[in-house]
Amino acid sequence: MNIQFSQLSFLHPILFAFFPIIFIFSNNMSFLNFDDFLYPSLLFIGITIVSWYVLKLIFKNTKKSSIVLSLSIILFFSYGHIQKTLLESGFDIENKFLMPIFLLILVFITILIIRKNSNFSNWTKIINSIAFTVVIVSAINFVNIDDFDSSTSITFEENLFSEYENPPNVFYIILDAYGGQQALKEFYDFDNSKFLDELRERNFSTVKNSRSNYVETYLSLPSSLNMRYLESYEKNELGTNLELTYNMIPDNQVMKNFEMMNYQIATVSSGWGTTRSFEISDINYCGTFNMMDNSQILISILDNSILKSFYAKFFIDNRQEQVLCQFDRIPKIIDDSDGSFFLFAHLLVPHKPYYFGPNGESLNPDSIELGGFEKRNFDYIKQLQFVNKKTLELIDKIIENSKEPPIIIIQSDHGSEFPQDATDLQKMNEKMHNFNAYYLPDGGESILYDDVTAVNSFRLIFNYYFNGHYEILDDTSYWSDGTLFEEKGYPKFHDVTEKLKLPPYN
Repeated sequence: MNIQFSQLSFLHPILFAFFPIIFIFSNNMSFLNFDDFLYPSLLFIGITIVSWYVLKLIFKNTKKSSIVLSLSIILFFSYGHIQKTLLESGFDIENKFLMPIFLLILVFITILIIRKNSNFSNWTKIINSIAFTVVIVSAINFVNIDDFDSSTSITFEENLFSEYENPPNVFYIILDAYGGQQALKEFYDFDNSKFLDELRERNFSTVKNSRSNYVETYLSLPSSLNMRYLESYEKNELGTNLELTYNMIPDNQVMKNFEMMNYQIATVSSGWGTTRSFEISDINYCGTFNMMDNSQILISILDNSILKSFYAKFFIDNRQEQVLCQFDRIPKIIDDSDGSFFLFAHLLVPHKPYYFGPNGESLNPDSIELGGFEKRNFDYIKQLQFVNKKTLELIDKIIENSKEPPIIIIQSDHGSEFPQDATDLQKMNEKMHNFNAYYLPDGGESILYDDVTAVNSFRLIFNYYFNGHYEILDDTSYWSDGTLFEEKGYPKFHDVTEKLKLPPYN
């Protein structure tokens, strides 16, 4: 590092503020976009510059104010990580005790710095070097991106066409982490049969013992939207960071097939990763919400910061509005389109975090992270009941407003999230028993069978309604744990189809 550059006292606070952003982004480039990176960067660097200027006015010393600010930033960002480490070591320290300890540390060190008779030039060089090093190391993934072809390389089914004068509109709706009937009873003691009966009264076919093909969204959606298993890719083709699987969501074969048949493509922004927007889409709904609180980077940082105990309260209203927008906008495509359409909507409910009670009343989650939880949270059932209510309202609007009977597929990408103390078998059975329901007009229910899974959904539909000739694949469920890569560049999946057994529940 250039000697004069290393003596810039304002450099290390900016680098430390930038560090968590670049770290998270560089390790999740597969599904994060530039907006996720840009908005938190502007926010934290802007706050750091303003804070540095204020402290400079207070301390009358740029080097001292910079060191105090860097210390504050480090304590701010490390709070949640330290609390989690203490908890894993058996020390469950509540925020009301831990937060004052952090503040006392900051005050004590600040007093020492103010009283020390030094110009802190050497300290500035050392801290700048440390800050510069951690940022460079965190950005290493930018130059280690795997060199592989990220295209799906699937050929069109050239003979796809509809014999209908007015081809049916198609709705494909994903309810994230919606558990299967047996799993809800087994793990939450919740009877969901009333909702299923309501669906059947509306001529939906529900898969009794439905299973997902994969355990995570970034694996399930590429599979269902491309009608194939990820195992069909050769070794190393997926890449060490699974970039291909994320690319397979917006660049998918199902939408390409409908586009080839002159369908309009409509999407509903999820607010998450690659289902936020689609280049192929002609119409996109609910994509105008604040990018700041839709940033996965910002949420992850705040969830591990000293603000973790109350930051979620600032985002709840906007998150609730986005979910309500999604349910409200889906039926509007019927009036907004000027021909047959395919609509895809990935709704991040009833998945954690839990904002809604059964009738839409507000809940107060302590986090808006999408990750798992340490112990079972029965607010999940409250939000699921809300989703049931809104889904039935949604279905009624679609059917009532449709001139011709539509095709409606409502699935979950996987089941509910398991707590940390669950056994391996419990994890598999909870996470992979999902929800799967179909509204198929003109006798389409005849194409379904007891164990149909998402990988075959559109194979069946293209064959029955659009003269396709897709082979129906074996319905297999693949489990993958946190260590997905047993060999460099090759995700390891385990066939657990025969292990996914739960007591029958009717």
